[in-house]
Amino acid sequence: RRRLLAEARQILLRHRPADTPVLLAASLGRPEEALRLRRLEALDVDEVDMLTLVIVGSSHTRVVETAEGPRLYTPRGYARKLGDGA
Repeated sequence: RRRLLAEARQILLRHRPADTPVLLAASLGRPEEALRLRRLEALDVDEVDMLTLVIVGSSHTRVVETAEGPRLYTPRGYARKLGDGA
């Protein structure tokens, strides 16, 4: 399956910037839970196993530094949809 993830990464790199944020969420809800942020170009498929959720950010997703460490943030497009920002 890692081969498929590597292929998916190459496809994404043809359509997304290399610095697109990717979240690797491993062992969620377990004592060894871990969140790791990567750039799409630096995604190492060997970091991913069957207990890892891979989330690829959109073109609007940004990394935001917080007191708890870096987090992914994707602003919603409601203001654009309404047209006046209200």
